[in-house]
Amino acid sequence: MIKAIISDLGNVLLHFDHRIIAARLQHDFPSAQWDEEQEALFWALVTSFELGAIDERAFLTSCGELLEEGSTLDEEHFRRLWCDIFWLNDEYLDLLRSVHDQVTLVLLSNTNPLHIAWAEKQFPEVFELFSHKVYSYDVGTAKPDERIFRVALHAAGCAPEETLFFDDIAAYADAASAMGMNGHQYVSAAGARDVLAMHGLPVPPQH
Repeated sequence: MIKAIISDLGNVLLHFDHRIIAARLQHDFPSAQWDEEQEALFWALVTSFELGAIDERAFLTSCGELLEEGSTLDEEHFRRLWCDIFWLNDEYLDLLRSVHDQVTLVLLSNTNPLHIAWAEKQFPEVFELFSHKVYSYDVGTAKPDERIFRVALHAAGCAPEETLFFDDIAAYADAASAMGMNGHQYVSAAGARDVLAMHGLPVPPQH
C-alpha cells in the first residue's frame, strides 16, 4: 500500500530550462567574454551553492567576479536573470491534489535557496501542498546520494516500499528504486496518472 509520494520539483512540478540562464548571461554581460571555461566555473559554483557549501552572499559575490562586475553587480537584475526560469505544470499539480488526502506528500529537490525563495513567491500553490520539503542545500548532499533519500523517507514516515518517487532524471528514479522505493521517471502527467492508478491510488478521470 502506498502511503507517501516523494516528488521532484524541477521539470516535474515546475518546468525550467537552464539554457535560459546561459543565454541571458551571454546577452546581459557581454564584457565578461563568456566562454566555455567561464561557463564551467559558473556551473561548478552553482553545484557548490546547491550543496550548501557556499551561502547566498558568497554565491552572488563569486558571480560578480566571474562576470567581471565585482562589487558593481546589480543583484536585483541578477536575481531575476537567475530565478525567472520556471513555469507551472498544472496537470501534475492537479494530480497530486487529487491524492493529497490519501498520502503524505514530500518534496525532494536538488536546488538552491534563491530559486526556492523565488518559486515560493511565484507558485505558492505548489509548496503549500507538501507536508515536508527536503532540499539539497539544507541536507548538504544531493540526489542520487542515498543520504538525501533517507532524509525524505524519514520525513514521509513510512517504509521505502510504501513510497512512490517521481523524478524527471532516470538515474535518480533508479537510485530510489535501488533503495526499495517505487521509483518512476516523470515524463508526463498522463504517465504519472497511470502509475498512481497502477498502485491503487484514486485519480480523477482524464479529460
